[in-house]
Amino acid sequence: MVDQGDKLYSRQEFVKARAAFEAAEKIDPNDAKIQLKIGLTFLSSSPKFQSLQHLERAYKLDQQVDPDIHYYLGMSNQLNFHFKKAQKHFELYKERNKRMGPICDHKIEECKRADSLMNTAVSAIVKVMDWPVNSPYDDYGPLLNASEDKLIFTSARDSSFFDRRTKTLFEEIFISELKDGVWTVPQKISSNINNQFHDAAASLTRDGKTLIVYYGEGNGDLYRSDYDGVNWSKPVSMGNIINGPMSNETSGCFTPDGNKFYFASDRPDGYGGLDIYMVEKDKHGEWTNAINLGPEINTPGNEDAPFLHNDSTIYFGSDTHPGLGSYDIFKSSSINGKWQKPENLGYPVNTAEYENFFHLTEDKKRGYYASVRQEGSGRTDLCMVTFLEPEPVVQVETEPEPEEVETTQQPASDEFVDPLISLQKDLGIATALKGTVIDAQSSIPLKAQVVLIDNATNTIISRVYSNPATGQFSIDIPHGGNYGINTSVDGYLFNSMNFEVPTFSEYQEIDTHILMAKAETGSKVVLKNVFFDSGKADLKKESIGEMERILTLLTKNPNLRLQVNGHTDSAGDDALNKQLSLKRAQAVVTYLVSNGIDQERLTAVGFGEERPLVSNDDEMEGREINRRTEIEVIQGS
Repeated sequence: MVDQGDKLYSRQEFVKARAAFEAAEKIDPNDAKIQLKIGLTFLSSSPKFQSLQHLERAYKLDQQVDPDIHYYLGMSNQLNFHFKKAQKHFELYKERNKRMGPICDHKIEECKRADSLMNTAVSAIVKVMDWPVNSPYDDYGPLLNASEDKLIFTSARDSSFFDRRTKTLFEEIFISELKDGVWTVPQKISSNINNQFHDAAASLTRDGKTLIVYYGEGNGDLYRSDYDGVNWSKPVSMGNIINGPMSNETSGCFTPDGNKFYFASDRPDGYGGLDIYMVEKDKHGEWTNAINLGPEINTPGNEDAPFLHNDSTIYFGSDTHPGLGSYDIFKSSSINGKWQKPENLGYPVNTAEYENFFHLTEDKKRGYYASVRQEGSGRTDLCMVTFLEPEPVVQVETEPEPEEVETTQQPASDEFVDPLISLQKDLGIATALKGTVIDAQSSIPLKAQVVLIDNATNTIISRVYSNPATGQFSIDIPHGGNYGINTSVDGYLFNSMNFEVPTFSEYQEIDTHILMAKAETGSKVVLKNVFFDSGKADLKKESIGEMERILTLLTKNPNLRLQVNGHTDSAGDDALNKQLSLKRAQAVVTYLVSNGIDQERLTAVGFGEERPLVSNDDEMEGREINRRTEIEVIQGS
């Protein structure tokens, strides 16, 4: 199996190689080489961030497992936002491999800058767009018309054509429409546009009538297709001024007035790989010679996917301008005809992974782009960012290395704002929870805050928001721990869920509907994250996060009065069960009163086994469901 995996890996068939190595892992889970090989299949494909648990295990089993192990660990830690750990591994690798010094120095600088960017996160919410827009394949290049009800993008899903050289499906262009707040299942845009080679959507004019298309046949060139209200025309070349005879033109866009066209090309007169160029129409409507935007914009690396919000502001992707790693998105303004130093859009727009193909809405409140994110598929997904403040300006400077100090993790209270992805969690993803948040009575979708909390440490792991139009969200739960999911909406009781995830568990996806009850008389919520030892009534420390959420609820709603109900299963003596349930309810009340809540607002009741939710005949699951503590509103807010 290992030999088979090695052969597949050498042919760059990483997913198949991983399956072979994982089969070998089941026979010997403590083989450091096998753990290394599994980690490298992730690092070489996707989802890259899942490489960390295997590489760290390989290193723990054998620190000499591979001469390049510190470089691999540096890369994987960087992708998982552990920038100081990544920096240490790059430094160790540099000490032992002098010829890699320049590369390691570059990675170390990336980690320092990333730390700075993470500490100055912009006020924005990034959401991976929901299925069916995204798929298990790479999806990128989101283009929207001005009214944001038509989406055109590039994907390898449902492709009929296979690239024998790369052993991947050729990508094609798809279109989806927003109807009743939901994106329709994407369809191939037109047989006039998609061909048997690689096709990609490069840009769309604001009126949605002109599409710039990239065709990968030959060197790779740009074409134009126009929409007449019914059909897309057969694309025609953008011409020899834009498409060079020996160069690859990957993307391009018009200015809003249509008189200028900016595009990316690797033609030989540039500063590095892909550079951004501009052509302008003369008085006869012909394109002038292409002008390189110069060293302020272009670097020895790659600059790609230009987007002009107006004639004087350009957005683009770069793998060399100071950023968090891989491709980041940058912005530059033209003042008196001169492009200024590009500004990184900052975290959470950019991460240590890939971000590119950014398009900003006309009102500057939202941006659509492609990104590889841990809360997504692990491949390139279409994302939407909502800016909560005016457009961010993030100056990225490398600061002197600060002394390493012990950090304190954030308490799991809704009164705090935390990064979307915790920098503290080293484990891979075990469970993808995908859900819809709706009003329990009307079934109307709700915009909710969904928070994942490590109950053992009472710290927030991640925070996402459901789509206000659909109520949908997705959040990833790591291996190895007991986690609470808290969902909250103003004017509603919070919803509480609990997950116990083994350290070595198979990846799974869970779909759920979260019903939110308004904070009005008669509403109840089961406290899934309040814990007691068997037969006892003392709150376990893992319950603190849930107790703080009740405190927050009562503090935000000063007129709210609650009854805490204790319940048991049917095992044991009836009278003892009722007594135990009352003591547990009283323990919750005591905690709340000791933390400043007026005793008059709280009542404790023990029902014992009188009110089961399900039959107690199921000795495992049924009885576990019936053993519960809940809060009930006896006076609304």
